[in-house]
Amino acid sequence: MSAEDHEPHGNSVAAWVSVAVMLVGFGLGSLAVAQDTRPMFVIGVVVVAVGALLWPVLSRMGYGDKNPPRSLYN
Repeated sequence: MSAEDHEPHGNSVAAWVSVAVMLVGFGLGSLAVAQDTRPMFVIGVVVVAVGALLWPVLSRMGYGDKNPPRSLYN
């Protein structure tokens, strides 16, 4: 394996969008803990969960990695 060979490590629209959504959720949750507001904390947790679900959904819609690594079992 040469120095030029590397994995893309999630450099796709699906990855970037879902991570951005999860960062917003973590920000809301952190702010909620600082302000001691439980409803905003729950909203932050829900936003993080939505962000985690966005990645596979967007990948299946065609916004994922264009050249995924091959499985050893195919």
